[in-house]
Amino acid sequence: MALFGLALVILAGCADRSVDSCDVFPGESACARPSLSATASSAKVAAAQFFGDADGNDYERRFLALLAHHQLGAMDRANGTGPFGHDRHDIANSDFQATYRTLERLAKPVVATGQVSPSNGRKGEGRFDGRWRVSRQTLYIDAAARPSGAKTFSFSGVQARSVEIVLRQAGREPVDIGGACDGMLAVRQAGNTRSFPAGTGFRIRLASGDTSLFPSEALNRCDLDISSSLAPAGAPLTILREEVADPALAALDSRYERCPVPDPAGLDALERAFYASRWLSQTCTLTPGKPRLLRKSRDGFNAKVEALLGAPLPDSAFDKGDPELPLDFSHAPKLKLIYLSSLEFKADFSGRIIERLIRHHAAQGAKVRIMVTDVLERDKDDAMLHRLAAEFPNVELQEYRWRADHGAPIDEQLSQLHKTHHVKMLATLAEDPRRSRAIIGGRNIHDGFLFHKPVDLSRYPDLQQYGKTDGLSLNYYSNWSDFDIEISDRTTVETLAAHLSTLWLRDADTNISRPFSIPVRSDGRRPPGTARHFISVPYADGHALESYFVELIDTAQNHIEIVNPYLNLTPSLAQAFDRALARGVKIDIIGRIDLKGDIGGKFLTALNKLFVEKYGDRIDIREFKAPDVVLHSKIMMIDHRLVTIASVNLNNRSFFHDSENGMMVLDPAFYARMKPIYDDYVAHSNRVATNVMVPWAYRLLFSQGWVKEAF
Repeated sequence: MALFGLALVILAGCADRSVDSCDVFPGESACARPSLSATASSAKVAAAQFFGDADGNDYERRFLALLAHHQLGAMDRANGTGPFGHDRHDIANSDFQATYRTLERLAKPVVATGQVSPSNGRKGEGRFDGRWRVSRQTLYIDAAARPSGAKTFSFSGVQARSVEIVLRQAGREPVDIGGACDGMLAVRQAGNTRSFPAGTGFRIRLASGDTSLFPSEALNRCDLDISSSLAPAGAPLTILREEVADPALAALDSRYERCPVPDPAGLDALERAFYASRWLSQTCTLTPGKPRLLRKSRDGFNAKVEALLGAPLPDSAFDKGDPELPLDFSHAPKLKLIYLSSLEFKADFSGRIIERLIRHHAAQGAKVRIMVTDVLERDKDDAMLHRLAAEFPNVELQEYRWRADHGAPIDEQLSQLHKTHHVKMLATLAEDPRRSRAIIGGRNIHDGFLFHKPVDLSRYPDLQQYGKTDGLSLNYYSNWSDFDIEISDRTTVETLAAHLSTLWLRDADTNISRPFSIPVRSDGRRPPGTARHFISVPYADGHALESYFVELIDTAQNHIEIVNPYLNLTPSLAQAFDRALARGVKIDIIGRIDLKGDIGGKFLTALNKLFVEKYGDRIDIREFKAPDVVLHSKIMMIDHRLVTIASVNLNNRSFFHDSENGMMVLDPAFYARMKPIYDDYVAHSNRVATNVMVPWAYRLLFSQGWVKEAF
């Protein structure tokens, strides 16, 4: 709640709000915001409250609507109003009522329309510098791991109202940190805050628990020394403000697009859905070239290896399964930026190989940004990644964990345990742009996507030793069959990296990320490009991805072909399926009904069987043949023209809980390339019998809507 400074904070008694830099530097310009109270009668004042300025351009107005929509939900949760029971008019507080009315007015476009109407203006790129978010980054320090050479950590104040650097030990050895900065620095440790003016030396000890640094607006550089009993001579560490030290990266991080929308009168329904702008974060149309289709497991893994190493691993490397095999970096590209976003990054053969490749580029000075889900990372996974980030502070790690708003109902409190970061992308920006790559699809960094059975890693005690489970352990192992695409078009790869930056630079307190584009009217011609990338944060964008999929299904006239293992439709998607079937649209689905071995496999199997029970006589549902392989691909194709390749499952989780991403391609030629892939799935599957048995306990459990919505 640090973003807004609203009267609702007092009303809700939200005393557990985290400390931010506005608490320690209240006089700074980013902290001086007008209140959304009885005095806030215009959207211009509201924009100043959220962004620190009041330009009121089209992009700001769109973003403002999303922020207001989210804040309305937070107010309702905190005060038990609206969908949580009480009439908000019963709250006898004029500031609360004025704030609520202002937010309702600003958020109205999100609630009223699924699409965003195009405005006047030119197509192209823009830069957004409104200061709206809380920036919180983690600097990992391990006295035992840190090499003696000079290292640099960069913190981003791009669009930040508050900046916090959390110091976290990656090992157990106490660390002494001393130095000085060129601007005011506040240090918070053990509940106490001390401030050090520019040029003033300070020294702190990092022993246990977190310590936070709050740089003032004027601070651009700190020169520190890190020492411990293991390294008494100390090692230098420089902390830099990223937007000052690397303006090119700051420009990438601040980018948004103005997308020309062709006249809908000249489009059919599917084309209108593809080109339309919505509250979902999307790129403009892209020209991805000829993406490489990665159906085989080794091809999928080797695409990542090649992007980082410059050459694939030989088959013998996989056959031996030795994660410490020699790696030849003589053909490796020189990289400027690496983005790796995955549900999980395991300390196994796959993870150790990727970690070694990233380590090489970090040593060469590349910026590395890694996003994973905190709840799925085990001790060995954490140790590997924390050690990497400690040795190379230019490797930044975000471990996603969603936190419910204060006063949220019990189902949202429980969802803190299972909301995940499910965006899958490796993007590398090379100094030679021809060697830049982006890989999108369904695979995670986990040996189950590479090997049929667990690799014997008993020689390496720091790596995972998988055992067969019944899907009730986080140290689980399944063999997944999946699908990715690799893009090498330089412009498209850079755009995808810029789009992912909106998620990287999200608000640390709420996980809200800013939209990437706004629509503008075109000259009537269709824009070039056949693909669009999307990122979905469903709890922040009003479930826009669900609305998009419903709209796409509603456009289908002939045939919908789907590959997806999780078949627990939201009510709106189920209604769209019913409408399509009623129109005579043929729907074919290839999946995996029996999900034994997956996390919560018995629950997921029961949900899949409930889907078969409902649709088995109307939809051709096929099950992947291999008895111990879980089909994990997520593909949807409509009318032989549109192809979706994504991280998105056809379940409530993907549309209500988890962040997702994917590529929409409207191109019959690309469909023609994908059809043999789909046909291969058909050849390796069997029709599902419709007389399934669902145990009464699961049937009773999933009769509760809120339980079904958790899956």
